[in-house]
Formats: sequence, structure tokens, C-alpha cells
Amino acid sequence: MFNFTSKSISLERKYLILRKDNISSKKFVSSSSVKVFLKKSEQLFSFDGVAFDIWNLLEKKILFEDLIRKLKNEYKTSEKKLKKDVIQFINELEKHQMVKILEK
Repeated sequence: MFNFTSKSISLERKYLILRKDNISSKKFVSSSSVKVFLKKSEQLFSFDGVAFDIWNLLEKKILFEDLIRKLKNEYKTSEKKLKKDVIQFINELEKHQMVKILEK
């Protein structure tokens, strides 16, 4: 089973990641970007490129390794760099309470 953790993602464990329910986001069809508004802190974020793709993939629960696999199919980069960048982004989302990280 999965247990909620507020720890940051590392490569040593398996994680399930999902968006929190209290997040408002608006996709802009004409461009590959999304605006995300946090009601509690009244902060506005704009995601495009890889961040846009990650945010879309987090619409449903996803295992970290599946997220990496899907992104690897889209972007031509080393798996090591991809994992490092995605971990950094997911940890930043978690810091702003935009996602839940569940540890397997």
C-alpha cells in the first residue's frame, strides 16, 4: 500500500504522485501552457514545455517511474538528467502543496 509522506522524492523508493484537489488550473488550447492558481496563497503559476506535460500527466495518479517513462518517450535527453529535473520540479510542486507524494 501507499502511505502519505511529506518527504521529497528521491531515487531510492517508489512513489505515486497526484495533484491535490484544491488546485484551480486552466489549460490554454492555442498554446501548450497552463495557468495554476493556488487559492490559499493566492499565487499564480504558469507551466509550459516539460512542466506543462508533467502537470497534465499528474491529472491522474501516476507512479514516478511511469511518469519518467512517458516523458522519456517525448523528450530526447538522458534518463539521469530527466529524473533529476523531474524530481526537482515535483519537489517544488510538493513544497507549494500542489501535489501529494505517496510512498510505496
